[in-house]
Amino acid sequence: MTTKFQIAIDVNWKKSRTWGHNPTAEVWATLSGVRSDYGTGHASGCGYDKRSTAVCSALRDMPLMQTLMMWPKLNVDSDYGGLAASVVNKRDYGYVLDFAGMGMRVFLNFMRKNGFDVVEMEGDTFNGYVLTRDMPESFVKMVA
Repeated sequence: MTTKFQIAIDVNWKKSRTWGHNPTAEVWATLSGVRSDYGTGHASGCGYDKRSTAVCSALRDMPLMQTLMMWPKLNVDSDYGGLAASVVNKRDYGYVLDFAGMGMRVFLNFMRKNGFDVVEMEGDTFNGYVLTRDMPESFVKMVA
């Protein structure tokens, strides 16, 4: 038995007189019929990837993402250039997301490697992502 896990990410950009365009990320994570979470993140300044920083900030405190990071079947092998080890940091209890400033491509590749289908959308002041995967009962039991 599987349950659909969906992560919807909206990134909206606003112009700042000092720092150019700054992103605000809104993230909805849903394990169908079990739990839904919402998070936001913001970034400003210069000299790093602001979009991945805002998204990482929004995801980091979400209970569903924290559960995914503790799931024993999470694939953290670094066979695609060592980048998987950069997306997560090892903790005593599992892993924590840490891709702030690295670019969204690194995070999206990590999620693809873990079985998620990724749809990307883009506009002048908008970026959107929808990540979906059917999760096995071993993950659902950790959440329920």
